Amino acid sequence: MNELINKSTELLELIWECSVDGLRLIDGHGNIIMVNQPYCKMVNLENEYLIGKLFSDVYHPSEREDVLKVYREDFINNKMRTHFERENTLLNNEKVWFDFSNSFLQLPDGDKVTLSIIKNVTARKKTELEIKESEKRYRMLFNNTNDAVFVIQLEHGSSYGKFIEVNDVACERLGYQREEFLMLSPSAIIPPQLINEYTSIMEKLFSVKDVIFELVHRTKDRRTFPVEISAHLFQYNSKQTILSIARDITERKIADEKLKRTSKRLRDLASHLQSVREEERTMIAREIHDELGQVLTVLKIQISLLSKKLNKNQQPLKDKFDSVSGVIDQTIETVQKICAKLRPGILDELGLVAAIEWQSQELSERTGIISEFIFPSDEITLDNEKSTAVFRIFQEALTNVARHANAARVHIILKIEKSNLILEIIDNGKGISETQLNAVQSLGILGMKERAMLFGGSVSIEGFHSKGTKVRVEIPYGKLENKND
Repeated sequence: MNELINKSTELLELIWECSVDGLRLIDGHGNIIMVNQPYCKMVNLENEYLIGKLFSDVYHPSEREDVLKVYREDFINNKMRTHFERENTLLNNEKVWFDFSNSFLQLPDGDKVTLSIIKNVTARKKTELEIKESEKRYRMLFNNTNDAVFVIQLEHGSSYGKFIEVNDVACERLGYQREEFLMLSPSAIIPPQLINEYTSIMEKLFSVKDVIFELVHRTKDRRTFPVEISAHLFQYNSKQTILSIARDITERKIADEKLKRTSKRLRDLASHLQSVREEERTMIAREIHDELGQVLTVLKIQISLLSKKLNKNQQPLKDKFDSVSGVIDQTIETVQKICAKLRPGILDELGLVAAIEWQSQELSERTGIISEFIFPSDEITLDNEKSTAVFRIFQEALTNVARHANAARVHIILKIEKSNLILEIIDNGKGISETQLNAVQSLGILGMKERAMLFGGSVSIEGFHSKGTKVRVEIPYGKLENKND
């Protein structure tokens, strides 16, 4: 019998010392009866020091009274807390977290003691606290952004996936509670007529991983508002997940519409001013040609008649009449040039092609720059406004060639391509630079572009250093019936 008791005692002692957890036995007053080596390591104290001491003595003096008081009250009232975690400061000022598992034991002599199994969970608690703090910061950022944030996870058999997280802004703007959101898919907040567009964007997202696009969101009460969405695809829990950040762009859209309306008014005004300007030029050219031209012609006739009435012995006076007649001829020629510059009659009478040829010939006579042409075989029919716009752009391009290009030759191509009229002016000069193209003073280039834009067209200019400049004019083309028919 004694041998059996001895063996049991040895086994208990072996178990006590081999335990990886700290073991502590204390009486009702809190005095330490027995501890194992792992517990000694936990509190950084020797076994000899601990036996007979109050268990609270292992803690910092500022904590001893409280922990001892709680223990004694629990012990007296027989309501021991069986499991809990607590942070304490040890004698060496080290802060630790202990996990306690307590139970009462009844000794053979009738005394009651407390057995505590203690684990040092400081590392785990530190990690938990870091996670909580990280989550707190994440929640603060997630919910305090001005944009709506959605996290969507794609499930097998689901077309659009489901929301697995949304922020407070998303709930507020769309009128759903968070719990409601987590039961919905993105199709719930997208108008039905835009679902196909959203689907195609998602298909693109799967290949490029990041997309930015504009869409419309629909609230719970069926109101809609425009948004700009930045979407990113990533893997979360081995599933395809989409992070979408949606910015309400209602104010931007309103501003854009105002800007478009203002731009349209300005372009309409510019178009009207161009028309008025051309009408005034035409009227002035006609008035000069009809009025001044007729007066000069009558004056020439009168001078000629007077000259014929002079006698042979009045040769000096006749020479004066001939000189005046020559001045009148020069004046008539000058008037014709002024009229042609104001509004070339050939543009109205023979059309755009003839006007371009005439203007190019005038450039050659004035500067010596040789012009080469490629024109379509079919007749080009434009309304007066488009024809005038193209011709004025052409005039400005030739003026730039004469002033700045230092060119010897200019190649002119006029063609119809994909329902557009294309005019190209290519010189072999020094080539316009990017600085010149973007200069604030380049009002001529700006005017060319504005004229084309009034008709939904465009002007592009490319410079090639020491090789020349290419001007390309592109304007929608449509054959129109004669307005007089």
